Amino acid sequence: MVGFNRRFAPLAIEMKKQLNANLPSAINYRINAGIVPKEHWTHDPASGGGRIIGEVCHFIDFCSFITESLVVEISAHVMNDASQLQDTVSISLKMLNGSIASISYFSNGNKDLSKEYIEVFNGALVTVLDDFKELTSYGPRGTKVIKSNQDKGHKQEIAAFIDCIKEGKPTPVSFENIYNSTLSTFKVIESIKQKGINLSVAPL
Repeated sequence: MVGFNRRFAPLAIEMKKQLNANLPSAINYRINAGIVPKEHWTHDPASGGGRIIGEVCHFIDFCSFITESLVVEISAHVMNDASQLQDTVSISLKMLNGSIASISYFSNGNKDLSKEYIEVFNGALVTVLDDFKELTSYGPRGTKVIKSNQDKGHKQEIAAFIDCIKEGKPTPVSFENIYNSTLSTFKVIESIKQKGINLSVAPL
């Protein structure tokens, strides 16, 4: 089990319920990541692995969760900076079921802007999740807004993991999903090294 908590967030689950699973989705996921000093452990190759491995993996997994599909192709471009931290990056995903996603992980923003903003286009429906606090749905029957305290699913994820141990059930996130999201994260770094080349993500 790996801590991909966002798929357990209540508003994320509600977002997914509203989507038509028979239709491919187009996702725009913007992360206002903020600046982390170069000397911070997150950037250490041994302990933190860098922000792509440590953080971007969550957003790739979330796209897989929302689309109910695995990543099959990936490409990435990084914005160069003096510190060469590779923490302002644009990532494109293609999913097995035809869905597509764009992940914009930017460290050069402002803390006054919300951290995570997700738009999902699905047929005639558009759902927007703002920082796991507010879900807005634009559909044929009008606009619907659901608000809550920020909840990224940490508590629910741990509860689900404990329950699967007690009951002897499969882990809440399948090994196939964990493998695919993790491999895709490594492919981001590989694509950056190869100047944004489009790479395939082999199935398990």
